[in-house]
Amino acid sequence: MQSNRKTSSRHTVSSPIQAQEFELSSIDIAQGDADLNFVLFYYGASKRHKKRRLLVGRLKASLITAVQQFPIMLGRAVPTSDNCGLKVVVDPDNLNWPDITEVSVSNMSIASLQRNGFAWSHWPQATYTMDLAQRPSQPMVGVHIVRYVCGGISVHIKIRHLIVDGNGAWRFYSVWAQICQDMCKKYGGRFLVRPQDKEPLLPSRSPMFDKLPPPVHSQGVEKASDVAAEYIDELSQFFDRVTERRLQTSSVFSADTYDYSVRKFTLTHKAVTRLKAVHGQLANCSPEHMPFVHAHNITYVSTNDLVCSVIWRAITRAHYELDPSDPNTCMMLACDMRSRIGLPPTYTGNASFPLIMHMDKSQMQRQTITDTATWIRQQLSILSPAYARNMSLLLSSPEDLQKLISIFHPSNSFFSASIINGFPMFDMVDFGFGKPVHIDIPAYITPGFSLWMPTRSTAQSAKAPTTNIDIALREDIYQLIINDSEFNEYLEVLY
Repeated sequence: MQSNRKTSSRHTVSSPIQAQEFELSSIDIAQGDADLNFVLFYYGASKRHKKRRLLVGRLKASLITAVQQFPIMLGRAVPTSDNCGLKVVVDPDNLNWPDITEVSVSNMSIASLQRNGFAWSHWPQATYTMDLAQRPSQPMVGVHIVRYVCGGISVHIKIRHLIVDGNGAWRFYSVWAQICQDMCKKYGGRFLVRPQDKEPLLPSRSPMFDKLPPPVHSQGVEKASDVAAEYIDELSQFFDRVTERRLQTSSVFSADTYDYSVRKFTLTHKAVTRLKAVHGQLANCSPEHMPFVHAHNITYVSTNDLVCSVIWRAITRAHYELDPSDPNTCMMLACDMRSRIGLPPTYTGNASFPLIMHMDKSQMQRQTITDTATWIRQQLSILSPAYARNMSLLLSSPEDLQKLISIFHPSNSFFSASIINGFPMFDMVDFGFGKPVHIDIPAYITPGFSLWMPTRSTAQSAKAPTTNIDIALREDIYQLIINDSEFNEYLEVLY
């Protein structure tokens, strides 16, 4: 049993909003019509039912105030004058307000979801809503609130990926949460205007290319520029080889034949400690791999390098068992380039660039976990402003963009990771009625794609962090990796 409501489109403007335009970079445009989705669950956010309306009202009022501090979220995406790009136009007389909906669920509680591990199959159907780009007004921000019979709530927040990446989205959430706290503590939710004694929280959105070096082809160019240019050239050649092979062979991996589902694994603090102890030292590299380590001056491997190595190796072994004729294995990381480019931490555009790594499967079969981790670390060393410039140029070409997208074709064995377990998420989204009991992301069913999320236990005990890792896998691949001894040594299956 459920009831639906949508808020009125009339909102109060707390301060004048200027007419302005935001030109989108090629890395923005490459995100397409995807949304960034997060669902936050609050246990007993309002234990007395008569207070739920006030609680939800504060969430809505504070959201309307928050988006006014991020004007791009009130604009509309339109083509540039030359029809070669996109820009977001903010019209003060026709603001594109967030889409806010709410629903009541009378037969389910947050506690019942928690008992089932917040498995997606147990979520009520009304937990999240359609993509923003599918809505008539195509808003930049959408919020869907579910009120549960226990007094708890879930908040589905989505933002158009065109205008922001995960880092920028969480900055917005923290600003929104702080405004809501102000209303709860100081004003009781009566006002839409942010208290004037607070410092302004305006984001930065300077053009990214202002921070990037121009392409240089003369003698004496810095080494980082050479490495980045060589990487882009080599990557393009690799895509050509993959495309040619796909046309010449009939792969067992067909998008029309197999369905993918998202599986959830957990990485405990004990497992990480054991992984670092056994494989975290360069001395654990195989003797034949040590010349590579010395040649590239690798001095360490990070925890993320090691975990990526374990997962990528397991998925590669599974693909090799199913199709030994395919020589390629690929991995992609979404890398935040803010600090490397010189952008401020408050930059709210897309600054996460893809780094695609590939090697021959037989080469990986001969490596240890440490060997593969050092190889990943060496690949990460090419990230530089010059790399960002060259990748931006690659993404601005429709032909090259299609080559990049081809890496996601199911006929390729690959693993890609978006690692966001470093954010203090549970502290950033306290709206004044406690921290969330669970944070999740509705499934991105892209083969091999994974999301790394912190858990509530991590927020409560920084000394024993636990990370949940969601991976979109085919059933046959899933069955092989859960029986992979190396994989099982460090990751546990949740569902």
